[in-house]
Amino acid sequence: MKKIFHVLKNIGFMLRYSWKHARSRYFVAAVSILLDTFQPLFTLMMPKYIIDELTYGKDFDKVLFYIALLVGINLIVGVIRSAVSFIGGTSKLRCNHEFEKHYGVICADMEYSALESSSTRDEINKAINNTNPVRFIDGTLSGFLTTLFQLTGYTYIIFTLNPVIILIIIFIIFLSSLINKRRQKLGYDYESIFSKYERKFKYLMNCMITFDFGKEVRINKASWWLSEKFEGEIDVYLEILKENLKKNLKLNIIDTVIGFLQTVIMYGYAVYKILINAVTVGSFSVYLGAITAFTGGFTDITGKIMGLGLLSKYVDDYKKVTSKAASTDDGGICIDPRGSKSHEITFENVYFKYPNTENYVLKNINVTVKAGEKLSVVGYNGAGKTTFIKLICRLYEPTEGRILYNGIDVSKINKKSYMKLLSVVFQDYSLFYFTLRDNVVFDKGDDKKFLDAIEKSGLHEKFGELELGEHTPLTKEFDPRGIEFSGGEGQKLACARAYYKDAPIIIFDEPTAALDPIAESALYERFNNIIENKTAVYISHRLASVRFCDKVAVFVGGEIAEYGTHDTLMEKNGIYRDMFEKQSGFYAEGENDEEEKI
Repeated sequence: MKKIFHVLKNIGFMLRYSWKHARSRYFVAAVSILLDTFQPLFTLMMPKYIIDELTYGKDFDKVLFYIALLVGINLIVGVIRSAVSFIGGTSKLRCNHEFEKHYGVICADMEYSALESSSTRDEINKAINNTNPVRFIDGTLSGFLTTLFQLTGYTYIIFTLNPVIILIIIFIIFLSSLINKRRQKLGYDYESIFSKYERKFKYLMNCMITFDFGKEVRINKASWWLSEKFEGEIDVYLEILKENLKKNLKLNIIDTVIGFLQTVIMYGYAVYKILINAVTVGSFSVYLGAITAFTGGFTDITGKIMGLGLLSKYVDDYKKVTSKAASTDDGGICIDPRGSKSHEITFENVYFKYPNTENYVLKNINVTVKAGEKLSVVGYNGAGKTTFIKLICRLYEPTEGRILYNGIDVSKINKKSYMKLLSVVFQDYSLFYFTLRDNVVFDKGDDKKFLDAIEKSGLHEKFGELELGEHTPLTKEFDPRGIEFSGGEGQKLACARAYYKDAPIIIFDEPTAALDPIAESALYERFNNIIENKTAVYISHRLASVRFCDKVAVFVGGEIAEYGTHDTLMEKNGIYRDMFEKQSGFYAEGENDEEEKI
């Protein structure tokens, strides 16, 4: 009973959900239900009058009238269907796009750690494919009500033949429904596997056909390699599919045998009624048609009832997905980034390990970035620097310990509010396939502020060369007039985005990785002049940023091995000094090269 109540609750949710996102489809559904109920019953009954008149009455005028009525009504119904389809065509497309946008926003608002999980992405795939409100209205709801109304008519027709027939049919259908229940369970279990492989196939196709991977594929002659990958995944998937089909084959054979027995019983009884002159030939055709339609309809509606249970599971998947998105707007303390002149970040005994892993990436991190202070976080690859930044950005929460903002535990601060405190330039920054302005400004924006951000980032010369200016598309993916930025130009654009946001805490996660040492040093100098007295964290495995920073934290194996000013760490003669001296020759060499060019 509890399970039934849960299913009904989820169906109620789908009714509200579909009304909210696709209410225009309810008009189309109402007309379709009316037509789909009336037309089959009318088409079933009319041949009885035609056959009986040809067999007994011999009134050919009536025969012609019945035929004209049959053809005329079907023609009118066809015209109405076409008109409704035309009227509802754009609304269906719009509702589907609205649904996709709705899901896109859910995923965009979701916890970063949740979106990174493959199980979450599988849940998203299942939910998107099976909770579409248009599909629910046009298919599930409309189909259920249509079949229910048709069954009422078929039941009345069969009842006039013999009420016992109804009971026999229902018993046989009950046996089939048990098989359908098992079949649907297999389908739901298979859906999770299918979602996983569907994502893999899409990714492999993306690697082969999109511009993003074009250079790597061609330079490395990787088409054969990707093809082999594709073939290997298909082979594994087909084995799983084959196993699923085997299980379904047994159920289908049993279902076919049950259907055969039903046909023998129904036809045998109808023929018997004709032989004893209990029904006319026309009535015989109606009864057989009604029995066949009733069987199909009853099987269909029992399948739909069990399908509602399956739909309920997909609604549960949807709720899981939305709950992970809802948690990002947690209603905590709201912070006004302009409301305080002090912006201090403190790590207290912070430990962190990624979900479903055993090893800690960060261990016992204790550090404070004081208001207006600049901290340089250095260390070799894999030392935990980027994870440190992800925790500041609350893309993940600490496994143990606390992170404080001005003494407040950041887990108690509203996440959207907290994000307004941060301007971040990631090493693996993303540029969107829209205009240059779109990539800097994520709202209507301020023209003066936009141009100022371009100037500060060092892109003003490049910007002046662009024929379309701020409206220049990035990449030629959607517009042949688009341009491809170099790695260095792309990083400058990512910096312009951070400058435009103008948040009180600035984070640079190895933003100069694509630059040579001299350009890197110049960019850091520009950073230093631009951010002025803002709180800043620089992440780098190269040390060009340290001379602009108040403090340096040296990460080794997920721990802070050394901490202090540049001078104190050099005097310590430890890890930092070793790193600095190894790299200083590289910078000196670069400077000498520049002098020679001059």
